[in-house]
Amino acid sequence: MPLRLDFGYATAAGPRPDNEDFGGYVEPADPQLVATKGMLAAVADGVSGGAHGREAAETAVRNLLADYYATPDTWETPRALGTVLGAVNRWLTGQVASRSEPGGMATTLTCLVARGRRYHYAHVGDTRLYRLRGESLELLTADHVWETPGMSHVLKRALGLDTHVLPDFGEGELAAGDVFLIVCDGVWEPLGQVELHRQTLLYAAPQRVAEALVEAALAAGGQDNATALVVRVLETGADDAPLADAADLPLPGRLAAGARLDDFVIEAELHSGRDSLLYQARHVHTGQRWALKTLRPIFAGDAQAAARLLAEEWFLKRVHSHYFPDVLPLPGRNFLYFAMRHFEGASLQARLDAGQHFSPAETVTLAIRILKGLAALHRLDIVHRDLKPANLHLDSEGKLRILDLGVARCPLIDVRDADTQPGTPSFMAPELFAGAEANMQSDLYALGATLYHLLTRKYPYGEIEPFQRPKFGEPAPPTRYRPDLPPWLENVLLKAVARDPAERFETAEEMRLALERGEANPLARRRPPLIERSPAGAWPLVAGLSLVLNLLLLFLLLAS
Repeated sequence: MPLRLDFGYATAAGPRPDNEDFGGYVEPADPQLVATKGMLAAVADGVSGGAHGREAAETAVRNLLADYYATPDTWETPRALGTVLGAVNRWLTGQVASRSEPGGMATTLTCLVARGRRYHYAHVGDTRLYRLRGESLELLTADHVWETPGMSHVLKRALGLDTHVLPDFGEGELAAGDVFLIVCDGVWEPLGQVELHRQTLLYAAPQRVAEALVEAALAAGGQDNATALVVRVLETGADDAPLADAADLPLPGRLAAGARLDDFVIEAELHSGRDSLLYQARHVHTGQRWALKTLRPIFAGDAQAAARLLAEEWFLKRVHSHYFPDVLPLPGRNFLYFAMRHFEGASLQARLDAGQHFSPAETVTLAIRILKGLAALHRLDIVHRDLKPANLHLDSEGKLRILDLGVARCPLIDVRDADTQPGTPSFMAPELFAGAEANMQSDLYALGATLYHLLTRKYPYGEIEPFQRPKFGEPAPPTRYRPDLPPWLENVLLKAVARDPAERFETAEEMRLALERGEANPLARRRPPLIERSPAGAWPLVAGLSLVLNLLLLFLLLAS
């Protein structure tokens, strides 16, 4: 069921010559955009002490309403709002510095995003957000004003006030019937919360509520601009709405060469996995070859498996990088599958199995390319969670692609089974076995283990079997198996697979820089203390030193 909201907006200059308030809202016509980004409403109150308060308020709201929907679908709502508000703040402060006429450009701003079954807000200044649920009206924001007597109207935070802005963020559950009020100080101050509450309960239509609030504020003696934006929740949406368009389609079953699947003719089965099937197919109209991915027949009716398949397609459509396969839009498909561009070639694991030897130089080149792809993925807040040689593909022209986002996650979508930690054990970071959440650093660990395996055919901490509870000491130096590895490359690998996440690379860009600099600017290696390297050998040494020290103290005592 899609999210449905009703909006109302009213504003008036009041006794002032100019109206420096500005508000607006967006109801996207595209249901997919509503599902991924939600609906947005905002009110800004230009700071009247500056010469450009109205311009600041209008600029802030218009840019927020437009640019929020240009942020990646995979970002969390607070990150998207914070990024846009930070850019607006930089523009406002820059305008003050670049203009010759005196006066600042500053504004308060409070905005609300409703998506699925949740709401989010961002707030800076003294515009306020209230929520009416049932008979209770609750203030959700806190005013950013100085509490010193005589300075209760002086803002300490606003857009354009300083080079850095720190909005407040909040979130909560939506419920049908909720009413949200975004009002400037020209409304909430003369009315007070009791009258705000009473006026909101008088009318059902949000437009009438907004008009009534503005009229009542001015009638109560308000001396400022008055603006109210009212949002009523008619129906909440679904949390999995981005994947809902094809979730109910039937599976095509197991297909043989020559079978027809919509506009494709199956040519061969490429891979049969634990829960998925991959086919090579030819499009009947274009003649192009595609790889079709679907589920094994035993997963018919499994909503969780269907969600994982559709999530992979959803992720691939949003990663605009040549390090990932292209996805073909299939608006009229009749079965549950998706189509990726097919490339001749083999995975790195298949090349290892065929006996290919990877030199240090070749491995570094591959690693830099993989890291460029990972950086594109991580910029979208997507974590791969199953990076390994089998999911890295080199085509016949030598181009590398990262495959299988079937267990990937982002803040918006995580379709793993409950109480499971996806991934291949030998490439999983140590903290994942203790229940930690996969993140960008665990992806970089998996890449480090992958490079280690390409060079040595071993694993940093030994091979780990499924359901095993491994104990991690110190990783074996790769030069133990490959003495020809340069020391700088060994240091990079050992940093990537460090047991402690704090000792690893923080970002894909940092690791790529270390590989690109190579021997010209080698990475310094942290040598762990003896107690970490060899606990069994360290404790006898500590005991021996303690005994010697005690004997020396006893000798000095007797000698005195």
